[in-house]
Amino acid sequence: MRKFVILFVSFFGCFYLQAQLTVNYSSGYSTYDTDGMRELLRNIQTSHPISAIGAKNVGNFKASNLIHVIDIGYMFDKHEFGIKAGGYHSTGGKLSVTDYSGAYSNLFIVNGFRAGMYYRGYFYTFRKNVKPLFSFYGEISPGIYLSEFKNERFFIVNDEVLDSAEVESKMNSFSLLAQIGAKFNVTEIFHIHTALGYDIADKTEDENSAFEATYMNWSGIRFSVGVGIAF
Repeated sequence: MRKFVILFVSFFGCFYLQAQLTVNYSSGYSTYDTDGMRELLRNIQTSHPISAIGAKNVGNFKASNLIHVIDIGYMFDKHEFGIKAGGYHSTGGKLSVTDYSGAYSNLFIVNGFRAGMYYRGYFYTFRKNVKPLFSFYGEISPGIYLSEFKNERFFIVNDEVLDSAEVESKMNSFSLLAQIGAKFNVTEIFHIHTALGYDIADKTEDENSAFEATYMNWSGIRFSVGVGIAF
């Protein structure tokens, strides 16, 4: 038992001495599937009495956005692993009409924040004077989307409020991000990197919604460029 403890401590002591703490910041572009929310707006717009008052679609759930991501991990030889936080996504849609007799507005906002783990395997490294200059890697990142649905609506006719509500729901969904990237070492501790991949996510459904087919799918392309340091 004593030999096992000594071996265990020695192994992790060597790992700690050789491993590098890495901190990375990335900014980029993401797409996602908003078909479910767009269908929801169409269904509401064509239903009675909304179709009769001529409500217009003034915001139809944009399907892309800028993202910001922070990775904190350890790099050991050709392997890097740690936590990945960020990837904030937001989209929205709205139906609206106003005239002398009244006003109607139905606003939907969906926000999603991704958090998870990541593993990077460096499969090719070009060295100059023994020191690594640039590398290519593959990355797998399981994670969870923390999503929030908001709905604010009102319907007023001749100063009488026929409908008014502010509803907020929170839910989670699993995702798996796979991407390939490249890293260029500017100095021994500072580098720049870029990555391209695809995030596969479960549909996020709002089961408490008063409307049918209220779901969001954060699956889509992920492209990012960033900087990092290694200690």
